[in-house]
Amino acid sequence: MSPTRTWDEGEPGPQTTGVFDICSLPNEILALILESVHKQGHRWGTVRGRATEEIVISHVCSLWRDTALATPELWTKYRCVKPSPQQFAMEYERLQTYLTRSGTDTDLDLVFDFVDVPVTVKDPSVMDMLNLVVPNLYRLRRFVLLSDGVNYVTPFHQALTGASAPRLEHFEVLTGQYHNINEEGYDGQPHWDPKILTEGSPNIKFLKLDSPAMGRFRPPFNNLVHFSLEAGIPRLRLLLLWVCLEQVLSLPFIETFSLWDVVIANPNPGHLLRRIKAKHLKHVRFGRRPPSLHIRFGRWPCYPLFFFLHYVSAPLLETITISSVTLSTPHTPAFPLVPGEADLSYIFPNLKSLFLNNIMSSDPAQDQVAESRTIKRLLSATATIALLCISTTVEMPGDGVLKALQVDPDLQRFQSWPQLRELTLSIPDQAASTDLIQFCMDYWSQLSIIRLPSLALDFVPTSWKVPVEESAHKRDPKPRSFWADFKNRFRSPGASGKGPNGKQVCIEEIQDVFPMYWPPGYMRSSGIDTGNLDSVHKGRSC
Repeated sequence: MSPTRTWDEGEPGPQTTGVFDICSLPNEILALILESVHKQGHRWGTVRGRATEEIVISHVCSLWRDTALATPELWTKYRCVKPSPQQFAMEYERLQTYLTRSGTDTDLDLVFDFVDVPVTVKDPSVMDMLNLVVPNLYRLRRFVLLSDGVNYVTPFHQALTGASAPRLEHFEVLTGQYHNINEEGYDGQPHWDPKILTEGSPNIKFLKLDSPAMGRFRPPFNNLVHFSLEAGIPRLRLLLLWVCLEQVLSLPFIETFSLWDVVIANPNPGHLLRRIKAKHLKHVRFGRRPPSLHIRFGRWPCYPLFFFLHYVSAPLLETITISSVTLSTPHTPAFPLVPGEADLSYIFPNLKSLFLNNIMSSDPAQDQVAESRTIKRLLSATATIALLCISTTVEMPGDGVLKALQVDPDLQRFQSWPQLRELTLSIPDQAASTDLIQFCMDYWSQLSIIRLPSLALDFVPTSWKVPVEESAHKRDPKPRSFWADFKNRFRSPGASGKGPNGKQVCIEEIQDVFPMYWPPGYMRSSGIDTGNLDSVHKGRSC
């Protein structure tokens, strides 16, 4: 509160206070101000248990309430986030209220997050809420439906069959549970074969599905810009056929592409792999969730990644993210490198950043030639990068990409990533101490910045070690003894080491290892619980 002021006789007194100035504005101007506040509040998502902006605005005073109720745009964003079973009746009424107050022609942004909500298949509460959406499909701009399979949402696809949603741009459905395959079957059509929203002109630009939802919630994707597919929770896996991968990458407007876990079937023997030009593709991501930290990683060759590196050209590609993938993908009859089709000389011309997380190399008994071939193709295709991030959260079999650069004679014959300027390292391998950092300084002549976890920059005791399985969820998951060799060399952020020809290399603390959001540039988390790639850990070196 400002101090109280008195006015002398004859001096003009205060005409009004700030609140009266706002209230004296025309209703149209006040409505625009409230809309702006509303948009900014929803920009960062909804915090569970906190009153939303439209509710706060409508409870300030009678004028603001009347203005809010007369402004449909304030009621177009509805968020139902993990309600308790006792809250479903209230949420049902709240959704009805929002649909009524938002009018009949404003765009709708609806999010239903039923993950961890203990509502069984016999409880109609979830479907009762979703059925309120059906008469308003023509207004949908964004629709998000998240479930973990405990509550049954898959019947909702029936309401979308043969329907039209001409304004829908963002469609995200993760059911976590398959439909009744015994009764409804599962189509084995070789192409995308849309199942829902098939009437009218499709306008969906953002599509994210898990593999259970993919069975029944496939919309048309002619205008798709962002595509994300991830595996479901149950053991049963229904895989999208290989030809669908080729279809998506061939879409004329596709800019971001993400495959997480085993969601694409390998091509059938004899399937002719063809080259694809993704003219507008900017960001790609391949990977899977890491298994339990107490279990060593199994080998998982990612055939879609192998295909991407050999058969896809993308002149605008900026970033590649690869996580928990085995680099040794053997040359098999089921996945041939067709002479004249695979382009082994292609380099992504605009690629700027490469993110490698938990990259697995083969065991000594495995095909080292296949691994070397795959690493060489990765290095040559990504030769233009200026930023390289390498992170490991658990002990891995094999020696990894950096070790291959040090010991593989074939890889030593050419300069890998010659334009590299920034390197981020977050590795728990204790053998990779000062020598590895010095190798990086010597190997890349253009290198100017190396980013390391905070413990690499401070004095730490050598007698205390954090077990990997306990430290992997912390901001800095590395055993403290790993950084003991640095205590006398790098003391604080901004320290410098000597590179080739005495060049100074700046040593900085890691701030962000991987993109916090997906797609890059969108201010929302990627939604995949990887421990490295999401905003759950604030993008730090965890």
